[in-house]
Amino acid sequence: MIKKERDGDERPVGDARASVIAALSRTTGGLTHVNLRDVRDEHVTPVVMSKGPDAGDLPEQIDRYQLQGEIARGGVGVIYKARDVDLGRELALKVLLESHRDNPVMARRFIEEAQIGGQLQHPGIMCVHDMGLVAPDKPYFTMKLVKGQTLAALLDARKDPAEDRLRFLGIFEQVAETLAYAHARKVIHRDLKPANIMVGAFGEVQVMDWGLAKVLGHEHDPDREAAEKARTQISVIETIRSGSAGSDSLAGSVLGTPAYMAPEQARGEVDDLDPRADVFGLGAILCEILTGKPPYVAGTVKEVHLQAKRGYLDEALERLDQSTADPELVD
Repeated sequence: MIKKERDGDERPVGDARASVIAALSRTTGGLTHVNLRDVRDEHVTPVVMSKGPDAGDLPEQIDRYQLQGEIARGGVGVIYKARDVDLGRELALKVLLESHRDNPVMARRFIEEAQIGGQLQHPGIMCVHDMGLVAPDKPYFTMKLVKGQTLAALLDARKDPAEDRLRFLGIFEQVAETLAYAHARKVIHRDLKPANIMVGAFGEVQVMDWGLAKVLGHEHDPDREAAEKARTQISVIETIRSGSAGSDSLAGSVLGTPAYMAPEQARGEVDDLDPRADVFGLGAILCEILTGKPPYVAGTVKEVHLQAKRGYLDEALERLDQSTADPELVD
């Protein structure tokens, strides 16, 4: 739709990519930008100013979003810290990896992540704001920028597993409530771990990274399912939050993180996964809160993955029995 302006120029109406502030400033005599004061206690989001490999040739500004540096990257996309020039807010902008531009399976997974994040309306899940295209075949979406520290970083900073136990149990409770909501919407996360849980300066807790999420009872997609099952070669996805052996996500027919993974998930039984896999992940996080370590611990990713496939929990159960936690929590 084209509308004639008073000066005779034509401009598109309803163009979501255009800057509203810039468009209205000509008729209002200029608009004031409101900039709220930053909170001192909020954890500063780390960024890498230089564009990393596989980011592609990105401009400094995409639509009305100014890129300020890379925050993290995974197996599907790169996340940048960005600024909405109209609303004056900082947010996160995720772009599909350059290597996946011609991969329809990964492109669909990227779009599904945006759609899931846009429809899951819960305080414990980051809100997806907008979706667009950097190029005709390279999508992006914007979402809330969560300022804080990962649960993994907070747990690593403890001197003893008993330290601040009540605080961490409160965080765990919020994670469980968030997953209960997602399961009620027929969505399973499939990659629960402390590195995917963000804790803000004011106690807010958010479950991050829904890139491996699965919608239960979703329309059968034989092409995607065949592609997932065919990719049996395991590879480790590295991000700036990568930790010890077994704490990184795996790509291939096995989706998830071995140190926190249910046996059926570790065996690649994609069709059999249901909310119980996430419940196992919750138990794995609670195990680390109470003992300082996840259920499966070994020297290499392959060894951890083998333990997960076999459901080898003897060492984890022994650690739990030796902990000073209440018997109800251990059970």
